[in-house]
Amino acid sequence: RQDPDIIMIGEIRDLETAEMAVQAALTGHLVLSTLHTNDAPSAITRLMELGIPPYLIRATVLGVMAQRLARTLCPHCKKPGESDAQAWQTLTRPWKALLPRQFYQPVGCLECRNTGYMGRAGVYEIMALSDKLTRQITDRCELEQLRLDAYKEGMKSLRLNGAQKVAAGLTTVEEILRVTPESQR
Repeated sequence: RQDPDIIMIGEIRDLETAEMAVQAALTGHLVLSTLHTNDAPSAITRLMELGIPPYLIRATVLGVMAQRLARTLCPHCKKPGESDAQAWQTLTRPWKALLPRQFYQPVGCLECRNTGYMGRAGVYEIMALSDKLTRQITDRCELEQLRLDAYKEGMKSLRLNGAQKVAAGLTTVEEILRVTPESQR
């Protein structure tokens, strides 16, 4: 079997662009594109809002990845800070995640131009469309149920992925809260 051609479409903003992406996918191409939504499950309902029929979404969408960029702490000057159980709970709610032993905070030095941050890291939420999730894509698609079932199938929220980066000492709770929407569950 031959690998599919990959087509990249900048951003899906309107029905015409969405239809072009669907047609390319229907003819065997792997289509990569962007679509502005708050999270991965919302991409399905956004395509429907644009006018793509649910049966075409079921036939063409394999998965959705939501992403945000979070500033990373400067490795030259970050310093240990107090563990804040309440902030951690806000970040990881409604999941139960162990409080890291150490949090870090920005300081500022010549290397980072006194910002305390140097570079950015991606924070991701990946929803692979299983048969169960695909069957939910109908005219009566319930976004909340789709999101809940995606979590049950192993999707991690943007905030939970960000919490892993906080626990690894790469960024701060405040930075992840700033760049990610509140987890829905």
